[in-house]
Amino acid sequence: MGDFAIETEGLGKAWRTYGSRRARLVEALSLGALPRHDLFWAIRGVDLALPRGGALGVVGPNGAGKSTLLKLLSGATAPTAGRMRTQGRVAGLLELGSGFHPDFSGRENAFLNGVLLGHGRKAMRKRVDEVVEFAGVQEAADAPVRTWSTGMAMRLGFACAVLAGPEVLVLDEVLAVGDLTFQKRCIDALADFRAKGGTLVLCSHSLYDVRQMCDQALWLNRGAVKAAGEACEVTHAYAAWSESTGDALDATQEPRSGLPRIASVEVYDDAGACDRMRTGQSLTVRVAWENPLWTAQAESLQLGVTFTRQDRTLMCGALTEPQGLQLAGPGGVATLRIPSLELLAGRFTIVAHLLDASGVHRHHERAPKHDLVVQGGGQEVGVVRLVHTWTLETSAREVVA
Repeated sequence: MGDFAIETEGLGKAWRTYGSRRARLVEALSLGALPRHDLFWAIRGVDLALPRGGALGVVGPNGAGKSTLLKLLSGATAPTAGRMRTQGRVAGLLELGSGFHPDFSGRENAFLNGVLLGHGRKAMRKRVDEVVEFAGVQEAADAPVRTWSTGMAMRLGFACAVLAGPEVLVLDEVLAVGDLTFQKRCIDALADFRAKGGTLVLCSHSLYDVRQMCDQALWLNRGAVKAAGEACEVTHAYAAWSESTGDALDATQEPRSGLPRIASVEVYDDAGACDRMRTGQSLTVRVAWENPLWTAQAESLQLGVTFTRQDRTLMCGALTEPQGLQLAGPGGVATLRIPSLELLAGRFTIVAHLLDASGVHRHHERAPKHDLVVQGGGQEVGVVRLVHTWTLETSAREVVA
């Protein structure tokens, strides 16, 4: 099998559908001799070769077959067609908190979860406290899970999956669990998991998370593979195809007190503060940020500014990191200057994003009070103006009198 953690060949999963209860009964009573079902292929013809230590992002619209693929990869269901091979222990987190017994305590569920993943009882007794502490549920750890909030069970589920030490981790839409503090803890845990050679399969509607966390991406549509390859290339192709990419971020969420935050976002043209301008004018975005957690040993932050159209299409963005700039210290003001804004006519939301040093975890997002209205110039069409020149050559033709 080589160095591949997951390999699939023509992998497919079909479900039986019946037109009526009578049809199902006839097939059952005949022991299959009188088939009365049709096959619905949730996914078909998937070929994968994910190397050990790699990360694969799975994207696509609702109903594309993403969750079915993850169930196959995690062993939760058997394939109808094709073959699949995996190396190492596989942990699937398809629904946070699934598999917990409601009458068992958090500690008991964490212990049982680890044993079911193949760990010895003695090893799990030593790790239960670590799992509970990571999830931040120490005060309720000995109470039955049925008395917990949904968020607490979700955090424990993630902690069990990540800290149980699998070689392959399969996650379905779970990076947004808990509050911002716990989300940061999750991102760090996944980065550490990969640094130690773990293999990750991540399904997410957030194309930003897929680009930052994954090397490769798979785009599914109606159960078929639409594209596969490098993560940025595939997600950009999917974003261009989809009317709503999921890249537009919620700029209304406020962090808890004492965490890094964006204090203000202000937009200026040459004349001063503005929310309306013409294509080609200069634009300045000033972002004030605060980091109450700053110490000399703390990691620096980075900042990004994005322009999103009304239909939630992400048009463009700029980060401090490519210029080698890191936000160090307890706070300050970062200024983005755009000498000539080449967006054509439209209404755009400007959002500032405060990120960790890796650019994966988003501490806070904030938008100005008003969207930016851009008035296009001339007869140009599209969404951006191209900086260009034309040249013209005419062919000489002899005229005979």
